[in-house]
Amino acid sequence: MSDTTVLNIKIDKKLKSQAQAVAKAMGLPMSIVVTSNLREFIRTRSITISDPPRLRPEVGKELLRLSRDAKAGKNLSPSFNNTDEAVAWLESEVKKENKQ
Repeated sequence: MSDTTVLNIKIDKKLKSQAQAVAKAMGLPMSIVVTSNLREFIRTRSITISDPPRLRPEVGKELLRLSRDAKAGKNLSPSFNNTDEAVAWLESEVKKENKQ
């Protein structure tokens, strides 16, 4: 007699088809994928769920603009020989901004 049982779960259809496609590409049945993850869950008594941070669209656009400017040599600070020069330059830039 077999020591296996059936596990019925409800998941998103798209998630299921994506998981099946990956498992198939790796030559694995879905039961191995699920069993492996359940064993890891039991072993570590933890589950990792992550949602990678995403930039707001306006921040992404600004970073792209700054990257293009830097590659073109635009809007870059000059190089300095010491911190006094750097601070003086920053102070002059702040004064320019405040006048506008």
